[in-house]
Amino acid sequence: MPQKQLTQEEAIAFLAGETLGHLATVDAGGAPYITPLHYLYHEGVLYFHCAATGRKLENIAANPRVCFAVDRIDKAVFRENACQCSTRYTSVLVFGTAELVTEVPRKAALLQIFTEKLAGGRSFPPIPAAAAAACTVVAIRIEAVHGKRNVDPEPPQP
Repeated sequence: MPQKQLTQEEAIAFLAGETLGHLATVDAGGAPYITPLHYLYHEGVLYFHCAATGRKLENIAANPRVCFAVDRIDKAVFRENACQCSTRYTSVLVFGTAELVTEVPRKAALLQIFTEKLAGGRSFPPIPAAAAAACTVVAIRIEAVHGKRNVDPEPPQP
């Protein structure tokens, strides 16, 4: 089936519209580790939040280079022959460097934006500084973005 490479603008728009992705990190011994998580794309940076300890943070401390994948299946396409079945999907890979956001006011602001995005724009009282201080926020500084889409074939032109 035809695949279409996404422009940078299309790939960024896709990232901005989705909320669930998969973070790939590598530990100090070189073992890969993938974590599904909710994320926020904001002002050219990907963000996620997590507990103050854990394997992904240990891996980022050992090697801050990460890959982040976001995908969506739009529909399944079935044919009589199983080898002709397919899916229509969009996928984007982000390559970058992860770093902790340490400033509490910045963390609180990002957590507020993140929460409101996941809640479909519903507003909430401001995130208290103490709650933001207790949470870890990680920024992924984007170095490269690649996206593609498996699309329906173009109808024949008359």
